[in-house]
Amino acid sequence: MSEHKYRVGQAVEFFPDRGVERTAKGRFKIVGLFLGEGNSPRYRIKHEVDGHERMVGESELGTR
Repeated sequence: MSEHKYRVGQAVEFFPDRGVERTAKGRFKIVGLFLGEGNSPRYRIKHEVDGHERMVGESELGTR
């Protein structure tokens, strides 16, 4: 089973994969940890300004 690189409550930057609206990028906070296909780490993130939430893969995140 893969381990998550980030933890709940941690502030991260979202860098969307190709095909996702580029305006979605920005500062988010991790609100949940999940496992995707093949036990790949997935995250529920919440935008720090407008509160929008989304599910993303670990490769789409970075630290500030």
